[in-house]
Amino acid sequence: MLGFLFRRLIWAGVVLLAVGSITFALINIVPADPARAIVGVHASAETVARIRETLGLNDPLPEQLVRYLAAAARLDLGHSYQLDQDVLPLIMSRLPASIQLALAGLVIGLAIGVPLGVLAALRAGGPADRGVALAASLMLAAPSFLLGYLLLFLLAFQPKRQFGIELFPNGGYEPFDLRFLALPALTLGIGLAAYYTRIVRTTMLDQLRSDYVRTARSKGLTERRITWRHVFPNAALPLLTQIGLDLGFLLGGIVIIEQVFSWPGVGRLAVQATVTSDVPLIMGTVLFATLVIVLANLAVDVIYASLDPRLRNA
Repeated sequence: MLGFLFRRLIWAGVVLLAVGSITFALINIVPADPARAIVGVHASAETVARIRETLGLNDPLPEQLVRYLAAAARLDLGHSYQLDQDVLPLIMSRLPASIQLALAGLVIGLAIGVPLGVLAALRAGGPADRGVALAASLMLAAPSFLLGYLLLFLLAFQPKRQFGIELFPNGGYEPFDLRFLALPALTLGIGLAAYYTRIVRTTMLDQLRSDYVRTARSKGLTERRITWRHVFPNAALPLLTQIGLDLGFLLGGIVIIEQVFSWPGVGRLAVQATVTSDVPLIMGTVLFATLVIVLANLAVDVIYASLDPRLRNA
């Protein structure tokens, strides 16, 4: 098991190194000048040149990359030009909002997706199955920004405009305030529910065809007991895997939803960094998102390996 974990950690380091290098290369391909972004468009060429020299932007690109990666290995992600703050503390200050939204969205996604998936599997081929398939397709096809704006219009703008009642705020964030959390979490959860519905339906159908299900029925167990005590626990492992992967992705920043609802998470911070050409902040948010996803994948691999020893040699 230790050898398996060591190999996965080495691979995680390779992925982080590759993502950091590729992101650095892409940022330097873009014609935007970080020094000009700092001092503004009206600054003189001499001022821009002095800033570039101070920041080391005139050094060869390989030297800049090695310097940045060495600092990142020490958890120093640089200093934000525009916000005048160190990047890592800035990201960590936005992380609680992203965690709150990610967990709430996962709960809503599971609350919608699991029952629909179980219903579709138990009524496979029937009207209920086709109805669930249609609902999942609609949830999957709906763009998150469009769904978010639609929910804002129907549940935030219209009640206040028509009846003078503020059911939900138009956006923003207050820690652990369900009124601010409800609409962005619902927008996120609806998108996740479509995937969870399909996963649960597929895995449930595989389990319902198993020999142990026929044996349980021959013993006179009720369908409800067979479904929830035997079939669903065996079908839940792929779902748990997907949850782990989704959580890593969501904690890295839910860019579109955070932007629509003015939610101050890591994703919105990344958008702000891109708009202002804040290179250290762009690099920091990308590396942080990659690290979270890699750690989530590592956790899923370890769980799988602990449950199936055959995977430890992979």
